[in-house]
Parts: sequence; structure tokens; C-alpha cells
Amino acid sequence: MKQVDEILSKLHKATGLTLERVDAANVVGDVYVDENDGTTTFKVEYGSKIYAFRFDGAGKESEIVAALSREFILSALIKYSSVDEPVRAFLDGTGEIPPGVHVGKSDFYVFAVFGGGKHKEVGEYIAAMTMPNDFCADMGDNVTAFCKKADSDSDYRSAGEFALVLKENLSEEFEGGNNIKIGVGGIAHGVSELPLYYSYARSALVGGAEFDPNNDIYSYKEYALVKILSDLSPVVAEKYVKTVLDKNFKTITDDEELMTAADAFFKCSLNISEASRFMYVHRNTLIYRLDKIEKLTGLNIRNFNDAMTFRVACLISKML
Repeated sequence: MKQVDEILSKLHKATGLTLERVDAANVVGDVYVDENDGTTTFKVEYGSKIYAFRFDGAGKESEIVAALSREFILSALIKYSSVDEPVRAFLDGTGEIPPGVHVGKSDFYVFAVFGGGKHKEVGEYIAAMTMPNDFCADMGDNVTAFCKKADSDSDYRSAGEFALVLKENLSEEFEGGNNIKIGVGGIAHGVSELPLYYSYARSALVGGAEFDPNNDIYSYKEYALVKILSDLSPVVAEKYVKTVLDKNFKTITDDEELMTAADAFFKCSLNISEASRFMYVHRNTLIYRLDKIEKLTGLNIRNFNDAMTFRVACLISKML
């Protein structure tokens, strides 16, 4: 049980005591002092489970240590159960709304955050930034659910904008944070919609990471478009891409410089100055690459309609 390991780690940090987990079936009584090998073993019963732990030391002092350790572990298990487990079950769709949660009409931005090797640290970072009406929980598979209440006076215009800021903060906070990815479910209108929108965020994260591994933020709305486009037959899809981009479209889609420039330009809402800063290149360099895309495809992606056409064609090309 991962939570027990975390509790033991916290106990060790706080007291220096190292506990070894053992089979409870082999432990006699609640506390067993073995003076022959100089160890003390004790049990902790919580719900339907019984845990047993052993540490070095024997005698009266060890019995006191065992009693204090049992209280520490039991209180920590209760805390995990009363906070994390109900939220996880609720967002997974297997449990009810957690006790004490006000069921109102508040809006929430909903995310599924993949932390990879930094999952634990990412989860702790998100938990530390939550406000009283926010939700977060470890959902397993290195994913943390984060439901952020969207107040009317929020500085963020959308869930996607908040995700961009969150990703930047996580990347700056953790070395190797570039591997952190965020699925954006959108805006849930009320607590009762959180499980649905978390499922959207999770789907976007899983599907988006598989479809476009070079990206970091995946919107469910865009992923829904991908799902629809994936139903096109290969023949129809290729004909469309060749018509929109060029019969030699792979010379464009395989050009990393051009595609990186286009992706950055789209992320920055077709703003050349913001995109050039985002890419750490001179604006003239970005303009040159956008001009090259126009020369090769006939699409001026500084124009919204052409940008949409180019984006859809590129999505379809990735399926071929």
C-alpha cells in the first residue's frame, strides 16, 4: 500500500525511527518484544486491514515507542481515508460526493496532471496551492487530479490558460519538469459534474500523449476533434491533406523547425511577438518560417481561417 510507505517515510523523517513491514499473521499479540534478536513488533488495525511493523530495540522503552508509532500511523491512515480516498473515488465515478462538500453551482477548471518521475513532488505542490474549495487527489498511474474553483474575479480566462501557467510553474519548480503533461477537461458547472470532466481530462491526457507526445498540454475539446477525424478512411484523409498542404506534404510535416514555429504560433493565439518570446527566437526568424509555410502550402496561418485549415490538416496527417 503506497500510503503506508509514505506514512513510514514521514515517521522516519520526524523521529529517525525505521520501521520494517512484516506479515501480521506471524505476530503474536498487539506488541511482541523479542529480546533474543533485540526487536519489537507491533500491529495496527484499521478497518478490515491489519498491518504489522518491526524495529530494532527491546524493553520497556521499545513498548512506549511502539505505542506512539501505532498512534502516529493510525491517525495518518484516518487522515488519508477521510481526505484523499473519498475524493479519488468520487472523481473516478465509484463514490459519492465527499462528506461536507457544498453542492452548489460553482464552476471548476478540471485537470489531470501526469508527473512521471516527479509525481509525488507534483502532487504535493498542487496540494499546497489548493484553496478550501478546490479538490486534488492522487489518482494512481502517476496522475494527480486537480479541480480548481473558477472564481468570477479569476485572473484566468479559461482552463487552458490556467494550464499553461501551471505547466510553466511546475517546469520551473522541478528539474526534469519538462516531462510533466496536463490533460484539460474544461469547465465543470458544479461539483456534481466533476467526475465527468475529470474523465474528459484523463481521456485528453492519455489520448493526447499517445497522439502528440511532443506536446505538454492536451485539451479534451481538441482531442474530441481528433477522435472524429480518426474515423476518416486513410484514402480520404490523405487526399484531404494533399489538397490542403501539398502532394509532398511530408516535406512540411516532417520539418521540425516549421512545425515547431506553427505550434508555438498557435499556442500564443497567432501573436508573433509572444510566439517569438516563447520560442526564444527573433521575431524575424519566426516571420521567415511562417512565410516559408505560406510559400509551400499557400496558407497564410497569420489569418485565422488559414490557421484552422492548416491545423486540421496537420492533425489528420499525423494519423496517416
